[in-house]
Amino acid sequence: MALLKEVARDKAEDVLDEYWDGTFPVDPVRIAQTLGMTVYEATLPDGESGRIVKEPHEDAAIYLSRDDPPQRQNYTAAHELGHWFERAMNDDDDYSFVDHRADSQQKDAHEWFAEWFAAHLLMPAHDFIAAVDEGLSLARLTRKFGVSRAAARNRARLLGVTICD
Repeated sequence: MALLKEVARDKAEDVLDEYWDGTFPVDPVRIAQTLGMTVYEATLPDGESGRIVKEPHEDAAIYLSRDDPPQRQNYTAAHELGHWFERAMNDDDDYSFVDHRADSQQKDAHEWFAEWFAAHLLMPAHDFIAAVDEGLSLARLTRKFGVSRAAARNRARLLGVTICD
């Protein structure tokens, strides 16, 4: 049986193969819209970065905090897509996830899947490692992949590469 992070990686690779045009940064909002979802920038409660709501027999809706910077919204959109794909793989048609900014938030299997999916979708391992090997600085990596400094640092750590600052 495959590990959850491997399933998330494989699903992200499938999504890239099917919905991505090959240019960076990957646009998870465009992917969501292609799948029939509506994506809103909304005023969300304090500490909330995003949510996905899926009612039975309806298209999903993703809500992104209008107070977050674009890089955070990009990652949150990819994370919410991870929830959608994970639930779609399990034929679940009724769910809602709310994601908070607090890193101390307990993560269950659904949250881990969405996290790994988002990282793989926005920063595919091969492309990320190649960019680091080319000597891209942290600032250039964040621009290329459309993610925050924290997300790029975390991806580098998990891939075992060192970013030049």
